Amino acid sequence: MTSPLFLYLSFHNGFVRVVAMETDIQPASQAAPSGRARKLLFIGSAVFGVVILGFVVVCAYLTQQIDARHAKGPHVMFVVEKGERAQSIAKQLEARGLVLHAYLFSFHVWREDLSSSLQAGTYALDSGMSVREIAAAMARGEVWRDEVAVTIPEGFTLAEIQFRFSEVAPISMTKKAEDFKTAYDFLADAPGGASLEGYLFPDTYRFERGSISADAVAQKMLDNFGKKLIADMRQEIRAQGKTVFEIVTMASIIEKEVITDADMKLASGLLWKRLSAGIPLQVDASVAYAVGHKGLTYDDLKVDSPYNTYRYKGLPKGPIANPGLRAINAALHPTASEYWFYLSKPDGQTVFSRTLQEHNRAKAKYL
Repeated sequence: MTSPLFLYLSFHNGFVRVVAMETDIQPASQAAPSGRARKLLFIGSAVFGVVILGFVVVCAYLTQQIDARHAKGPHVMFVVEKGERAQSIAKQLEARGLVLHAYLFSFHVWREDLSSSLQAGTYALDSGMSVREIAAAMARGEVWRDEVAVTIPEGFTLAEIQFRFSEVAPISMTKKAEDFKTAYDFLADAPGGASLEGYLFPDTYRFERGSISADAVAQKMLDNFGKKLIADMRQEIRAQGKTVFEIVTMASIIEKEVITDADMKLASGLLWKRLSAGIPLQVDASVAYAVGHKGLTYDDLKVDSPYNTYRYKGLPKGPIANPGLRAINAALHPTASEYWFYLSKPDGQTVFSRTLQEHNRAKAKYL
């Protein structure tokens, strides 16, 4: 006679399995069961099967409802109090129309063992979210914050950055690079008195409303600069015998002068070559930074300023803008060429020339 079978339920991730297992338990008597006993056994097995089937159907339905998403609607501000139990949260979710039935949320939280993970706070819940998504947001503590986003384009100056942030909070970016040197090693070679110009990385930044200050802005933007200036780039700067300050200064010029990646690298090679040859850079953008306006006149080109690269050889006193990663890479990886001059056409396109005669013809033609 074969060993009797024992049936048990295995419940996992919303699915039920009926598992049959043989046992080594021998029956007390080898006598065949009577007809009545066989009938009762059959009826019991049938009832048990119906119960199992019903349980499977119910669990499948619940899982479907837990994952169901509805038409996307407006955000609903929902508060979870500190120490609030899952059952209470479930009832409020149902009352606010965020879940179809409270027991769906309670069942999911129980099944996933999330009761102790639900975090207090205010949540901006989309009325189209599923039960699973709502529970996950609360378990991760994705509480709502009154944030503002501020976008700083590549090439913005320190003054422009301050003005852009003043639209959401009045700040004054007056601190110097030396005020942050202990926290940021890339500022180590910045000369005394240098501002943060050039190190405030262009990007979109998010701040909680009411927490925006000059220091908070500077630290977040400097953090970002540090992440962008990866170890390989720092090693390459040292290998070239240059400083971060020099690279950022050159990158700021490139950012303001040319547009495309290829032109940035060509301009970089040309400018580094002029520096090595002791020829003034003659960059309009640095003079515009000194006088505070574009549309330069001949008198502007004579201004006595350490940013006037027509009057003084070498790099300007410091960065003239805050460059993006493309310009920094161009400053670090210049393209060698026979060019010594360039100009920007009214449409922004760059025209390169090998000789002064070519350059003058280009000026007469385009400017």
